[in-house]
Amino acid sequence: MLVRAVLYPGLAVALVFALRTLPVDAAIVSLRSWAEASGPIGMVGFGAAYVVLALLFVPGAALTMVAGAAFGVGWGIVVVAIATSVADAVAFLMGRHLARASVVRLMERYPRFKIVDRTISRGGWRIVALIRLSPALPYSASNYLFGVTSVPFVPFLISSGIFTLPGAFAYLYLGYVGAETVGGASHGPVEWALLVTGLVVTLVAIGYVTVLARRAFAELEME
Repeated sequence: MLVRAVLYPGLAVALVFALRTLPVDAAIVSLRSWAEASGPIGMVGFGAAYVVLALLFVPGAALTMVAGAAFGVGWGIVVVAIATSVADAVAFLMGRHLARASVVRLMERYPRFKIVDRTISRGGWRIVALIRLSPALPYSASNYLFGVTSVPFVPFLISSGIFTLPGAFAYLYLGYVGAETVGGASHGPVEWALLVTGLVVTLVAIGYVTVLARRAFAELEME
């Protein structure tokens, strides 16, 4: 637990340092300018791109950080919450109805998901919540894999939508702080202290929740 409490803030600091040393200032400024100029249309376009890329197995964490850099945490969480819910629904239905044979073969690449398949009938939405809180499986792949289990569509969609938010908030905040750092935003020492403190607290909280979820998932494995 102590290791994770140190590791998450350390990764955040390392990422911010890397962003400051790499030539990404212009890209961040352009991204934010585009987001401000495009307004709601830009959010819809970004959300649509998020859905497509998530279905193509692009890591959701990276997409969410970009959303945080472009739209901030407030509007970013709206965009990401809607986009992830749509991606969840599409991938689930594809796994259940359109590409079931391919998804069953995909399951062979993730042996831990067989535990989920065995316990989903008695755990239902709680198992979905554990997977979302604990990154035991890649986000995009798990959406397809849940489609071949017995979990009903609506409980899956609701549970996934709710329990994706804590991790999404952390990545949004990380992307936002990174953009503030390298994008030339003007802040005083107190504002920077609040930004960094908020990021550290968020990441430590997510780390703690992840540990609890991993323990619960380990208990399922033992059973």
